[in-house]
Parts: sequence; structure tokens; C-alpha cells
Amino acid sequence: MTRACRLDALLKSYEPVAVALSGGTDSSVLLALARRHGIRAIGISVDTGLTPPGELAAARKLSERLGVQHVVVSLDMLEIPAVRENRPERCYACKRAMMEAVVAEARRRGCRTVVDGTHADDRADTRPGMRALSELGIRSPFAECGMGKAEIEALARELGVPVRPPSACLATRIPAGEPVTRECLALVAAAEALLAREIPGTIRVRCTGGNRASIEADPAYRRRLEELLGAVKELGFTGVTIASGGYREGGADSWKR
Repeated sequence: MTRACRLDALLKSYEPVAVALSGGTDSSVLLALARRHGIRAIGISVDTGLTPPGELAAARKLSERLGVQHVVVSLDMLEIPAVRENRPERCYACKRAMMEAVVAEARRRGCRTVVDGTHADDRADTRPGMRALSELGIRSPFAECGMGKAEIEALARELGVPVRPPSACLATRIPAGEPVTRECLALVAAAEALLAREIPGTIRVRCTGGNRASIEADPAYRRRLEELLGAVKELGFTGVTIASGGYREGGADSWKR
């Protein structure tokens, strides 16, 4: 059996299914696949206050296009001490709370299984929140079928699902150990939204203390970035610089490199 066929069979076996819908490519493809095969499915998103600009809107737009019910659960992550204080276990605590909310909502709506977009290329050592998935019985069909990012993006093009740049919660823009504040989150969200309208690819605006920020983006667009520094600073930053080398993976740990 091919990986694609196994994926289809898994989704059918989970019916009725709730897709933990982030708005990113991976979970969006799962929802679109379920819809294509006539599987009873809903999308559940969580508005955590840490969601990057556009993610919830993308989830809502996709659900409307597919004709699938979309539920948004609100959850204030800054009420959780491990998240607010940016402790080492922040990602796990955040993922656990978020997926508990998804599971509870799925049960209320009669769904037997919750699935998420974790895939074969995701590594537990760089994604500590993955532990919460197994603890809560959430299934990750892409990972179970051995499907990685390239195959998922090929499916996205086949299904007409937009392939979005990699995303991560806004707390990853703050160095580990420094408190996560609403002020910094709002500044980062506004700056990334502004830059995304002008520059393609993955963009990160990382707080570096004292309302200062460092921008990570494709070096090919450095000249345009330089032109936009004034507009970014006007949002409320006291200083803005451009990181050499562009976007670095690793979230809060990228400062260690």
C-alpha cells in the first residue's frame, strides 16, 4: 500500500474526525483530504494570543471554501506561568493546554479522533510540544504514514491548498527566560504583518530587549528591508536591526547559534 493510500485509509478509520487546524499547510491539507474523501470532519483552531498574523484567518478561509465547520476556541496562554515566564518547558505547557482545549471541543461535538499535521520530518528534540500529542491520544497521520514536508506540499498543490511559509508561535520571538509580554507580542505581530506585505518568504522579528528588535528575512531582499526599517520602528520599537544570514530555525534557541 502506498503512503497516500495508507493516509486515506487512516483518515477514514478516524471518522468522525476533528482536525487541529492551525492555518498552516500541513493541517490544512489534512482537512482538505478529509473533505475530498467525504469523511465527516470539522476544523478546530485555538486562538492563544500567540498566533502569528494571518493564521486564524487562513484557517477560517479554507474551512469556508471547503464547506467544513470551523470552530475557534479562545485560550489565554499568558495565564499559564510556564508560558508567561518563558520557562524551558514553555512549548510543552503551551501545546498541552492548546490540545486539551481541542480534544475537549472535539468531544463536545461528537468527534471520535483528533488529528494534527505533525509529519515525518518533525523531530521531537526540536519540537518539545510533540510529547503532549501522545499523552492526549492525538493522531498524526502524516507521521504515521512516513510522509514528510515535500510530499505534503505536493498534496497541497494537488488539492489547491496554499503552501504557506513556515510559522511558529510568537513566543519564539522572545529569548528563552525573558518574560512573554502582551506589549512585545503585539509589536512583533504588527511588524511581521507589515513586512510580510512587502517581502516574500519566512520573516521573523525577534525581540532583543528594551523594545529593540532584529529582523530575519531572505538576504536577497536586504535593500527593501533597509527601506522598511523606519516604518517598523514607528510601530513602537526603540531600535531595529537586520540579522545577517537571514532566517534561522530554532525559535527561542536561535539566539544560542
